[in-house]
Amino acid sequence: MKTGALIIADGHGEAQGDFRPLLPAGDSTVIRRIIITFKQAGAEPLVVVTGRRGDELEKHIAGLGAICLRNEKYENAQMFDGICTGLAYIRNLCGRVFVLPAKFPMFLQATVRRMMETDDPVVCPVQGGRRGHPVLLSASVMDCILDYRGEGGLRGALAQKELEGMIRELEVEDEGIILAVDKREDCAHPLVEEGRISVYPRVELSLGRNEEFFSPFMAQFLSLIDYTGSIQTACRQLHISYTKGWNLIKAAEGQMGFPVLETQSGGAKGGGSRLTPRSRDFVGRYLAMEQALNRDGERLFAEYFPEYAGIDQ
Repeated sequence: MKTGALIIADGHGEAQGDFRPLLPAGDSTVIRRIIITFKQAGAEPLVVVTGRRGDELEKHIAGLGAICLRNEKYENAQMFDGICTGLAYIRNLCGRVFVLPAKFPMFLQATVRRMMETDDPVVCPVQGGRRGHPVLLSASVMDCILDYRGEGGLRGALAQKELEGMIRELEVEDEGIILAVDKREDCAHPLVEEGRISVYPRVELSLGRNEEFFSPFMAQFLSLIDYTGSIQTACRQLHISYTKGWNLIKAAEGQMGFPVLETQSGGAKGGGSRLTPRSRDFVGRYLAMEQALNRDGERLFAEYFPEYAGIDQ
């Protein structure tokens, strides 16, 4: 079953001082370490809800293959609002999804992999009797969570009677699931300060004909267009010009031999762009092939670099 990850990094409720996602975490930053750990464990797709300092954050994680969803109303939002925004998008892309606020950078990929081996509707890691992060949700409970209008955010949503008996608490020896980095002083914790990202393989799939026309960047670009309904918004989130975006689309259409987008002009409901059914199918198969290649990459990495394989720091 395909398992994605949803990271809430919109800065809701934060003071104007330290910005959690960009705080240092060992040899990286909080947000980059979270994304890389999920990637190492095989979670895909990765969706980051941004808001405060959105341009800066999205530029900081560009190239990691995460899809950014901008929450422009983050100042008046709660974390659960960002969770619902992300779940509404990612639910159609995978069967399960990890949910995590961008302030827990030190959880281990081994924990993520153990959670992915379960088949329970909801899985919460537990360390020393305390529930931690990330939480793993299956598609079967997402409607119940998205329909929740009570108090307590995700914790309150998971306490609903409809989900009684559906939550598994998985005991792990991983202090990182409860170690929050809320402010700069927390970066001095030995686990955070000394944590180094382990070496891992990055296998990227590019498709070409007369020239390369489809890459991980292109798949991310088209996925954003399909979600936002706007080429301009997708270009802004990926920090490319509108002209460059159109050039990428036209070049891809020339090589693929069919239209990539369905574009609608203004009117009562406004204009917008979406992927054509054929291009949506193309992107889906590309992502599936990329995931298969990454699995093979992990196997080959273990064969050629055994001194690094299996290390989880």
